[in-house]
Amino acid sequence: MSRRRWILLGGVVVLIVIVVVLRGTATGDSPEHSSASDAGNGTSALRLYAESLGHATRAVEGDYTLPSTPALLFVFRPTEGFSNVESQQLDTWLRAGNVAVYATEERDPQLDSQFGLHLTSRTVEASAHAAAPVFGGVASLSGSSTALAFKPSPLQVPLLRNAAGDVMAVRTAVGSGQLIAMTDPLVLCNGYLRLADNGRFAADLIALAPNGGAVLFDEFHHGQIAGNAPTATAWVLTPWGAALALAVIVIVAGLAMRGRAFGPPIPLLQAGDRSSAEYAAAVGSLLHRTGARRVTLETLLAATRRTVAERVGLGSETPSGQLLETIAQRSPAAAAELTRAEAELPAALASEAAVLDMARRLHDLAYPLSTVENHKESA
Repeated sequence: MSRRRWILLGGVVVLIVIVVVLRGTATGDSPEHSSASDAGNGTSALRLYAESLGHATRAVEGDYTLPSTPALLFVFRPTEGFSNVESQQLDTWLRAGNVAVYATEERDPQLDSQFGLHLTSRTVEASAHAAAPVFGGVASLSGSSTALAFKPSPLQVPLLRNAAGDVMAVRTAVGSGQLIAMTDPLVLCNGYLRLADNGRFAADLIALAPNGGAVLFDEFHHGQIAGNAPTATAWVLTPWGAALALAVIVIVAGLAMRGRAFGPPIPLLQAGDRSSAEYAAAVGSLLHRTGARRVTLETLLAATRRTVAERVGLGSETPSGQLLETIAQRSPAAAAELTRAEAELPAALASEAAVLDMARRLHDLAYPLSTVENHKESA
């Protein structure tokens, strides 16, 4: 095997390894619990679940702008922390009667401070059950093995507790709206919705959307901010996109290295100039095949009129509308023949023979000298 073939084979092996590695990292993990991820800890299934329950869904991305219409907002593990302005904007939005579900294992200090959320310093068992009638149908939830617990204030209602009585989720009223805070977001993720009563719990949370409003997912605090939003070519930067681009490069390189001609090169023949007669014959053949008798005779009549005008001394600047009148002043006989030919043109469309006869008459009118010479030769 030649050296080039070994190089090509090695490139293909490296490509396969890269694709296998990248496939694992691309689909196997979403620590921020993105609604665009199909990983086991992503939340794309929750978004589809909300749509199947009749709610419109969309992601908050590009800039942090919350809608003026009633809605429910899911906030999962912010990787880009909330600013003071953004947390106050969320507070104002909730006071207008909206609902937010804030679920994260790693806390956002700004949100915790804004809504008075306090947690224990140690982790506890995360398996929980409903502690409030609002989730009466939820007997148990299954997610992470351990999580932090809340230290609820008198204004915060415990919603979920573990077997030891630790509070794993709370509800707090914010104006006419409400905030649901959880320390174990995995119970709402793709790989866990089918476990225990997680699916029923997710449906109960979605049902909190005011007046059947939209269900939103905060992707802005996952890095989808203005200027960082994916462009039309951003797929190249993704693991699968990079692997696909590399595959194309390897295939093109292989074809270039292995490329062979299918035969000896054949030089292009230089085409010679065509005569005017060939062009005339081609146009005539086209007109004949399309049955364009009127076009043919009108073209011949116009050419004859112009030729006669040139023969009697008229220049090309003479307007077409005045051509026949001007010819009549210099050659009445020629003008009369042109007028008669134009009047008989509709009758000449009846047959090919009539068209041919009219074409000969127009030729004789345009070139009378050649006609006389032909008569002399025939005599």
